[in-house]
Amino acid sequence: REWVLEAVRQKGNALSFAAEPLKADRELVLEAVRQDGNALRVAADLLRADRELVLEAVRQNGEALRFAAEPLKADRELVLEAVQQNGDALRAASDLLRADRELVLEAVRQTGKALLFAAEPLKADRELVLEAVRQDGDALRAAADLLRADRELVLEAVRQNGEALSVAAEPLKADRELVLHAVRQNGQAWEYAAQSLDADPLLTRSSVAANPFAVHGAKSPVC
Repeated sequence: REWVLEAVRQKGNALSFAAEPLKADRELVLEAVRQDGNALRVAADLLRADRELVLEAVRQNGEALRFAAEPLKADRELVLEAVQQNGDALRAASDLLRADRELVLEAVRQTGKALLFAAEPLKADRELVLEAVRQDGDALRAAADLLRADRELVLEAVRQNGEALSVAAEPLKADRELVLHAVRQNGQAWEYAAQSLDADPLLTRSSVAANPFAVHGAKSPVC
């Protein structure tokens, strides 16, 4: 036991190699999850239902929530701790909590693409989706169709990640100013622009290819 205790203090996942009885040793498992929350994966079932121990695990690594007993995935306080550490922990939360607006807002502020795991109605919540795309423009992929046609929101998304243009509503792919912002952030975003912009003398595929970070000839700065 003492040897294993020292091992998990150095590397929590060393718990994987412990004898089965030690995976049910609360003190030892607690040390393991404090060092690596994902060590919860190999803990005995009884300990994966131990609220205090699971709380320590998700504070170290939010995604350890996926290894918690089902009732704990519906524990709001515990899930909130998990998503504040890693927004992607939302994927393991109960259906009820994935529909909890305040909790989902915390998740997307930490990891924009956690929006993927939100309940469908929240993917149409403009304020929440705006927070998500400001953190990660690619979160636009999970937004409701109506919001992918919202110019202001899409502009925020492409400023953060130009390739978000790929999932914008078709009319916005022909919006010159918006496309300028997208290609300034990521030259590869030009691939998703409407063909109608090919005729724009100030926005050409050749100019973008020559300099993926700027558009030659733009009349106004893109920032």
